[in-house]
Amino acid sequence: MLVHLHPYCFSYAIIDKTQHQLIDFEVKVINQQLGKFLHLDTIALWFADHEETFSLPFKTSKVAIYSPEFTILPEKTDKTAELFKLLGYPNSDNITYLKNKISDTFYVYYSLPDKTINFIENHLPNVEFFCIDYGLLNFYNSKLSFKNYVAANLYGEELTICYKRNNENLYYNKFPVKGKEDLLYYLRLTYEHLELSLNEFPTYLYGFIEEKSPMYSTTYGYIRNFEIDRTLKNTLSLRMTIEDIPLHYYINLIGLDL
Repeated sequence: MLVHLHPYCFSYAIIDKTQHQLIDFEVKVINQQLGKFLHLDTIALWFADHEETFSLPFKTSKVAIYSPEFTILPEKTDKTAELFKLLGYPNSDNITYLKNKISDTFYVYYSLPDKTINFIENHLPNVEFFCIDYGLLNFYNSKLSFKNYVAANLYGEELTICYKRNNENLYYNKFPVKGKEDLLYYLRLTYEHLELSLNEFPTYLYGFIEEKSPMYSTTYGYIRNFEIDRTLKNTLSLRMTIEDIPLHYYINLIGLDL
């Protein structure tokens, strides 16, 4: 069982690991406010709507869940509470600090309310928690014509950008997106920061976006190698019992399985 809980959208997928087959999938756009922990009541209602599914005896359950409190470090630390206090996050005894190792030199630290953790653990057996962008960070598409690329994920009003090089993440940042100019602005800012060429270096796009959207067409006019990653059906090698799922919408969900 894979679960992705983001203020814009809740989704889950059930994958048969022996057959590597996607056997069930559900998504609900909820569009809550960014910048706050997810409302436990909203999560509880969504779980109640899928009670029969979530009560199945899954061998493993992976939950990627949004947190407004996160940071990235090149190494492991045991002083997480002190680190988050130093970053200006409020101290609380009702918060648990978690970490995900992405590579040998890339750790994401984030916090979650204890009530949220306890609720999910009580409803899903054998659950592991992941940062909201773990799927995108964990995914590297070696079948793309450009082996080094920028991966941009647009989810509601949140843009996440990663720089992938030789199967490693060398950059990870998040930006607010309100209009069609914002995607272009933050991509150009990223290119400038990473000293990449707009005329040569590629960007592959994920999330809730299509070629017909004004946001896509505005950016396409300025970045030469800019396209939605349509190779996922072959790259992920998932046998699909459900047709017509736009996989690039859900890279953070499906990427949990990699």
